[in-house]
Amino acid sequence: MTQSKHDKSLFSFKDPEDYGRLRHVLEAAGYTDGGVLEELGIKDFPSITESDIPLLLRRTDRGTLLDTLIRLFLIEVPVDVETVERAIRPIKLETLIDAGIVRRNGATIIAAVKLLPYQHLIVAFDLPRTLQTPIGQNYVMGVGRSTLTLANLTVRRQSRLTLDLGTGCGIQAFLAAPHSDRVLAVDLNPRAVQVAAFNANLNGMSNVECREGNLFEPVQGHTFDLVITNPPFVISPEMRYIYRDGGMQADQICQKIVREVPQFLNEGAYCQILCNWAEYAGQEWQERLRSWFEGTGCDAWVLRSETCKAGTYASTWIRHTERDDPEQFAQRLEAWVTYYEKHDIDSIGSGLITMRRAAGRANWFRADDGPENMLGPCGEHIVRGFELRDFLETVRDDSALLNSRLRVSPDVRLERHSSPSAEGWVDETVRLHLKQGLAYTGNIDPFVATMVIGCDGKQRLSDLLAHMAHSLGNDPASITPAFCNVVRGLIERGFLLPAHFAH
Repeated sequence: MTQSKHDKSLFSFKDPEDYGRLRHVLEAAGYTDGGVLEELGIKDFPSITESDIPLLLRRTDRGTLLDTLIRLFLIEVPVDVETVERAIRPIKLETLIDAGIVRRNGATIIAAVKLLPYQHLIVAFDLPRTLQTPIGQNYVMGVGRSTLTLANLTVRRQSRLTLDLGTGCGIQAFLAAPHSDRVLAVDLNPRAVQVAAFNANLNGMSNVECREGNLFEPVQGHTFDLVITNPPFVISPEMRYIYRDGGMQADQICQKIVREVPQFLNEGAYCQILCNWAEYAGQEWQERLRSWFEGTGCDAWVLRSETCKAGTYASTWIRHTERDDPEQFAQRLEAWVTYYEKHDIDSIGSGLITMRRAAGRANWFRADDGPENMLGPCGEHIVRGFELRDFLETVRDDSALLNSRLRVSPDVRLERHSSPSAEGWVDETVRLHLKQGLAYTGNIDPFVATMVIGCDGKQRLSDLLAHMAHSLGNDPASITPAFCNVVRGLIERGFLLPAHFAH
């Protein structure tokens, strides 16, 4: 695994066997995601806050090897030298100190990095307090909410060559390694490259190569089956932190990736970008983003997860770094809000951009709000979304759509809430929802429910339209546009599938 051209002694062992030794020590003590979560009595690591520390210390007071490792590498409290030496045997304490993993502070040892167990991996990254030190600009972020979002939505199909652009600690590259022949992990931050290389060695990722450089510069001449990126997308007037600030006006860093990535994609390859974008009063955000993809030779799907007023957005991000300095917080908030006002930015949207290389034909663009819940790995549901939009492109004429046969997705659940009346039970609400993946949900009227139930893969939509028109006492032609519009929406969100689609 290639390291940074800078300090090669940082985050590396002189003896390569020590990577395996450290991994074995951690695993033997039960320092796995399941073991640690059970010990601490929590559901996930991102939910831990400073106010939880007293309770977590109480839960790790038995003095076991696992307790020691949790206190040292997760709770970030000093541990006496003898206790640490006992927990890491047969590794010598000086070995971890020399590698920059821990530091000696008198009679105690403190962690220099976090070591987080996550999905059969052990991932090192910087402690939050590093942000306030002279090396804060090169802070290496760990496994946060954005990490989990991108990981959950990544297309997990076999890839000959995968690119993790802006790799940070390397987590996305490592999650892609099992379904990739090779992974190139690239970052502008030399410290990030060092940390990612350490993590690759610690986890035995022989097919992951870490390279230092800006955006696509380190991978010139390569093309990929998959590109994944969690770039420095925060829209700010600053360039204080490499992990956060893209150094370009507004959302131009994300625009730049969108415009440049197609030349690095094989035909049919996917690029997935976790992204923030500026939203302007009086302009539809979908139309603004549509222009980003013109001429790229890619189909594009933008899945918005949230939108946030500019002032609230600024406050949220500044709080990450200035929460202990109210005066600095106020000054930076004023600077950020002034920046947004200068550029007429009303709010900031957040979400996932997925592009698929499809050159030589007209490309489609889709942008909508994602569901409230995403249940389980959603990569295959992203692929299915592309397949459904491809189908809809072939039935843009209502007559073509009405000639098709559809079936209900096996993930659909239909719920009825009825109340009694003099004429019998009457539906008050009828609700559709998907039980996994992109778990869209929505209320429909009883006539649409009857149509959905009738989608058995055998009847043509035109027959279902005729049945609905008869139930309503209308002429089929009069309800065709509305009927087809509803059906297209149900297809686009995965409730209804073309009959020929595989389960």
